[in-house]
Amino acid sequence: MIKNEQKYLEWIEKNGVGKNDNVASSTKSYISYLNTVSKLIHEDISEKNLYDESCIAEISQKLKGLRSEKSISNYKSALRQYANMVQNT
Repeated sequence: MIKNEQKYLEWIEKNGVGKNDNVASSTKSYISYLNTVSKLIHEDISEKNLYDESCIAEISQKLKGLRSEKSISNYKSALRQYANMVQNT
């Protein structure tokens, strides 16, 4: 589960995430990525566990071996946007 999911969606839309992508639902894929990460690590995604680069590294480490490096790279992009939202709001 993603805490502040609507706020996150608004954040990524406001900051142009996916603006140049051909896929219309690019921003929704970020929501999907975070939901997948939440399920894989058995934790909610919230400002308590995702607020800076060290949190991103810690979560990424937990994902190693569970998904491909390409998938983890995609997840990290979504994680980074969430951390940016926490730091800037």
